[in-house]
Amino acid sequence: MTHLHASHHVHHGSMTHRILMVLIIVAALVMLAFASMVSADTRQKPDQVIAETTSRMLDALKQDRELINKHPGRVHELANQIIMPHVDFQRMSSWVLGKHWRRASDEQKQAFPKQFRSLILRTYATALSEYTNETIIYLPLRANETATDVTVKTIIERRSGLGIPVAYRMHQTQDGWKVYDISIDGISLVNNYRRSFSSEIRRRGLDSLINKLAIKNSALVAKHNQMASN
Repeated sequence: MTHLHASHHVHHGSMTHRILMVLIIVAALVMLAFASMVSADTRQKPDQVIAETTSRMLDALKQDRELINKHPGRVHELANQIIMPHVDFQRMSSWVLGKHWRRASDEQKQAFPKQFRSLILRTYATALSEYTNETIIYLPLRANETATDVTVKTIIERRSGLGIPVAYRMHQTQDGWKVYDISIDGISLVNNYRRSFSSEIRRRGLDSLINKLAIKNSALVAKHNQMASN
């Protein structure tokens, strides 16, 4: 594929439920793909890492669909053990909070990433159950061989309509390539959360945001436990 057709536009002030779910699903799949590697190979190109490991993960999801539906707790365990170590939540948190991160206390810089991580973790675990065999196309990586920060571009093929462009911002660390932002149709996950969180911080402060995330995470834990007991 030599070029990307423009898909429908989404206003930056809000994101539809459908688009948000697609974003979350693909984020989960790619991060699972990174984690499926036995060890990180910093010499491997980031697009190769995504393509090869995502293919294996998609196959596993297709084969284990029935098991996942019956035991949702297993998805959460996988996400916690495998996905999270391969996401740079410290960098993602600093980008999400922006200027508020620079002003945060040491205690807040420890508390926010913890709650933000829990929120993303449980969202990803839930989103995996929504996967319906979409195909992912990987566009050629346009980056210098020595680049340590790149954007990997892909397209989600749909059964009808135009494909949905999804881009992954990644940077190379001593532990390998890590994802720190994902965007769909030009809408950044980090920027989307930043707008939402900034409003709460301006009104009530960072501690209030952290507390709200903690309450939401507790509610998601209760929901997860209820699903597991059914």
